[in-house]
Amino acid sequence: MEPNYSWIYLLIFLIIPLARVLPRLLRRAGLKPNIATRPETPRGNFFKEPPSDNFTESSSDNFTESPNREEFSTKNWSKEKIVLGLLMTNISKFEELQKRGNLSVNNLDRILQELERRGCMKPVEKNGPFGKSIQLKITEKGVREFRRM
Repeated sequence: MEPNYSWIYLLIFLIIPLARVLPRLLRRAGLKPNIATRPETPRGNFFKEPPSDNFTESSSDNFTESPNREEFSTKNWSKEKIVLGLLMTNISKFEELQKRGNLSVNNLDRILQELERRGCMKPVEKNGPFGKSIQLKITEKGVREFRRM
């Protein structure tokens, strides 16, 4: 008589769903802590700024904290400066500029036409695997204009 191995199929098709459901059930019951809510994850401090040395040495060899620290904010920037800044960070697609700059299609189109007319930006046509695409590149004049604004 030939041995029957059909129980292996039953075991395989039960283990996979149980492996997905069992951790959820244990988490609901409070028996297994959620890994995602650990207080310190390995990548938790990845984007934090390193501590800066904003201390100055006075004449009496005491260190005091400098009160003037410049905060970086784009709140008061003009829309042209925001677009030039995004172009400087190698964002070269229209859709990405629109999304990152929080601009409407008409506003962004008007700004890009004005920048191109002034020579601050130039469109470059590239041939890629999916056909032609237009990338927007900032010129040296555009970099100088951004720093002047």
